[in-house]
Amino acid sequence: MSTAAAALPEPRSLVRSSGSVQPGGFAGARAALERSYWVGQEYWESFTTRTASALLVCGSERHSGEPLRTLYFGSGNHMPYVLGLLYDDYRVDEQYGPLDAWQARRWLVGHGGAADLVVADLPWPYHHLLSQRGFLASPAWVDQKLVLPEQWGAVFECLRNSARGEDLRKIRRHGLTYRIVRDEQAIRRFYSDMYVPHVTKRFGDSAYVEPEWKIQYCAETGALMEILKEGEIVAGQVLFADRDSLQFLWAGTSGGELGAHSKGVFPALFYYGILYAFERGYRSVDYCGSRPFLSDGILQLKRRWGGAVHDGWSRDTLFFRPTRLSPATRGFLTRCPLIARSGRDLVGKVFHGDTAITAAEVQRAGQLYATGGLRAVRLYSLQAPGPDAWAAARTTPGIELVDLSTEPAPEAKYCAT
Repeated sequence: MSTAAAALPEPRSLVRSSGSVQPGGFAGARAALERSYWVGQEYWESFTTRTASALLVCGSERHSGEPLRTLYFGSGNHMPYVLGLLYDDYRVDEQYGPLDAWQARRWLVGHGGAADLVVADLPWPYHHLLSQRGFLASPAWVDQKLVLPEQWGAVFECLRNSARGEDLRKIRRHGLTYRIVRDEQAIRRFYSDMYVPHVTKRFGDSAYVEPEWKIQYCAETGALMEILKEGEIVAGQVLFADRDSLQFLWAGTSGGELGAHSKGVFPALFYYGILYAFERGYRSVDYCGSRPFLSDGILQLKRRWGGAVHDGWSRDTLFFRPTRLSPATRGFLTRCPLIARSGRDLVGKVFHGDTAITAAEVQRAGQLYATGGLRAVRLYSLQAPGPDAWAAARTTPGIELVDLSTEPAPEAKYCAT
C-alpha cells in the first residue's frame, strides 16, 4: 500500500473474505424476490411511459454562441438536462403533443429536416424504434463499477494516480472519518439536509429527487455512511447490497456543497465506502449512474477511483443526429464527448471539428478519457490526421482515429462509427 494512505484506517484483515456475502435461507429468498420486483417495476414503468411530445427549440449553442435549431422528441424524462447541455437560454418555436412514443421514427423522418440537430429521449422498449437508424445512441445513464482484488494493497493499483495522491491527502488534511448508522433520525437528516440540497444544486431543473420512503428503506436495509469532520457530519451516502456487490446509491453533502467547497468529502465517501465493502467481503463496489459524457465531472471522479463503465443502469436512451455539421452542432459535439453504444459495447466519441488531430492530442485523450469498459475512444476530425497522429494512436491503448475529411456525409459517419 502507498504511503499516501498510510495514516488512513485499513481493514482488519488485508485479505478480502472469500465467503459468500449473500444471505441464505428465507432472508436470501426475500432479497431475491425484492430484487426481481424492483427490476420488474422499472421495466413496467418504462413500458407504460408511452406519451411523448415534440418541440422545435431555437437559441444560441452554449459553446460556440452560434444559432442552433434542435428538434426534440421524447418522454421528457431527460429534456431539461439535454436542453441545458445545448443552450444557456432558448425558446420553443413549435410544440406538438401529446404524441405516442411508437411514432418516433416516422415523426422524426418527417420533421427532422427543419433542425440542425435531432434529439430523441425514449424509454424501453420504444428505444428499439431508432436503433440502427442512423442515430448515435447513448444510455441516459452509464454505470461505473470497481472490482475489488483479494489483497487490500492491490486495491490502490486499480485507482488513478490522482486518487492515490491528491484525493487521499485531502481526506487526511481535513481529518475526515466515518461511521455507519441506520436510525430513522439520521436517515431523515441525511435526506433533508444533504441529499435533497445536493442533488438539486448538482442537476438544477433536470434533478430527479427520490422519495424519502425509498431512501429510508434502502438505508435501513443496507447502511447510511456519515462522513465526520471534528465530530460534525459533513456528508453521507446510502450503501446497499446487490448480490456480491455494494452499491453507492445516493450521496449528499451538508448544505449541498460541490467542488472545492466540499473539502475532500467525496474522496472520503469513496475511500471509506471501498473500505467498508472490502471488510465485508464484497466482490465489487458499484458507483452507480453517471451521465454518458466523457467530460462529465462525476464520471471523471468515479474514473479516478477505478470505476469502469458499463451499460444497463438506465432504461432510457438518448439519441443524437446532427443533420448538418454547422458551427453550432460542431460546437456541441466538440464540447460534449459522448459515450455511445456500438453493438453490444460502449465507445467514446471525441469530435475535433476542423482541427487536425496531433500526436499530443492522441496522448491527451488516452490520459483523460481511456476508461475500463469502453471498447475504444474514437477521435473524429474533418481534417486528415498527420502521420505522427496515426503513429501515436497505434501506441496509445484504447484510442482510435476516424478521418472524416473524405466523407460525403461526415455527420452520418460520425453517428455510425
